[in-house]
Order: sequence, then structure tokens, then C-alpha cells
Amino acid sequence: MTTSGQGVGEPLDLGDRVIAAVDLGGFLRPRIRRGTRGVVIGCGFDGLLTVHFANGRVQHASPDELLLAATPSPVYREVDDPPSDRR
Repeated sequence: MTTSGQGVGEPLDLGDRVIAAVDLGGFLRPRIRRGTRGVVIGCGFDGLLTVHFANGRVQHASPDELLLAATPSPVYREVDDPPSDRR
């Protein structure tokens, strides 16, 4: 089950790395600060995502409250490149 989040418009799915776009939680739940990184660990039928954040908290969040975290680009190397003599 995928849902779309903010940012580039790509759908969010299980295992995606995300960033809190807004402060989450508050009155009865512990606060998750904007910018906190996390991983999507569940998708509900109501459209809410379960996210495990870097501070150890698990929080339900709407896809609109999350940004897809940028993944580092892979190292590019030609298959036929000779090995470098530098170490």
C-alpha cells in the first residue's frame, strides 16, 4: 500500500526513509520535532503511516506531514574501467 507524501510527489511505502515536515504529537503524545528522520514501518487503511523516528519514538502520521528523505546517489563506475593504481 503506497501513499503520496510532500516533496517530489513520490508515493511513500514500507521501509522508506522520511523526515517530519511539521512538528508531530503534542498535547497527549510526545512531540516529534520537525526535521526528525524516521523510517515508515506500517501503512494503515485510513491512510496514516506508522513511522519509527530516530529519537526512538513510534508515531502515526499523515503522508502530508512527511517528506521523502533524499537517498545518497550510488557511486558510478564503468564496469570496464581498469583498477586505479592509487590507494
